[in-house]
Amino acid sequence: MSVEALFDSYYDRATIPLRNTEFQREQSGSIDIRHVVEHDEFRALSHKIILKDGVASSVWREQEWGLGETSIDVTQFEDGIVKQISLRYTGDSVTGLKISLSRDEWLIPDPDHRLPYIFGRADMETWYKANDFQMGLNRLRLAWDQETKHTFSVRELGVDKDKAEHLYRGIEYRIEIDDAIRLTIEDKGSRNINWRTSMSADEVRTLFEYANKEPWLSGWGPVAKIIENGK
Repeated sequence: MSVEALFDSYYDRATIPLRNTEFQREQSGSIDIRHVVEHDEFRALSHKIILKDGVASSVWREQEWGLGETSIDVTQFEDGIVKQISLRYTGDSVTGLKISLSRDEWLIPDPDHRLPYIFGRADMETWYKANDFQMGLNRLRLAWDQETKHTFSVRELGVDKDKAEHLYRGIEYRIEIDDAIRLTIEDKGSRNINWRTSMSADEVRTLFEYANKEPWLSGWGPVAKIIENGK
C-alpha cells in the first residue's frame, strides 16, 4: 500500500462518527493538509498530515502520555526515504530523542488503527538520552523488522560495538561509531549516513522548536544541519 493510500485510509477512519475524533481538511494551493485529533481514556493524539501535489510530504504527531509527559514526532518523506525525529519532554525539558530511517515501501497500517501507519521495517533507529546538559547516543539498532522481530543491536544494554557488519534480506549494513555514527547501506545502490553521537543543550532546544512550531513544514533541512556531520 502506498503512503498516500495509508493516509487516505487513516483519514477515512477518523471521520467515522463512532470514533472520538475531531478532523479538518484544507487545501492551500498544491498543499493538502489533514488534521486529526483523537481522545480516548488512555491517551490524546494529534496528527497533521501534509501532501504536496498529491505526494506524501510530512507528518506531525503530538501525543500526551500522562504524568505531564508528551512526545512530538516529525516524519519527512523524500525520494522513497522516510526520516523521523521524535522528542519526549516534560514541561520545557527534553528528556529523550529518537531518530529513525525507514523507506516508503516499509510502512504498514497500524493494527490498532490509532496511527496513519507504523514502521514495518527500519534501516536504523537511534536513541539519545539527556545527561550533563547534553543529549548523547544511548541505543542504536539496525535492520528492524516488525514481522520477524529481527534486529541487530549495535548499542544496547550489554552491547557496545564500535564497528560491525550485518546482512539482512539482501541489504548489507556497515557501521562504525566513535565521535560519529558512520553507516553505509548497500542495497540496489549505496547510501552513506554520518550522524553525530551527541548534541548540546542549545541544539536540542533548536530541534524542539523545529518540531513544536512549524519549521518542519520546510522539510528535513533544519534537522540535518544539527545531526549530520559537515552540515
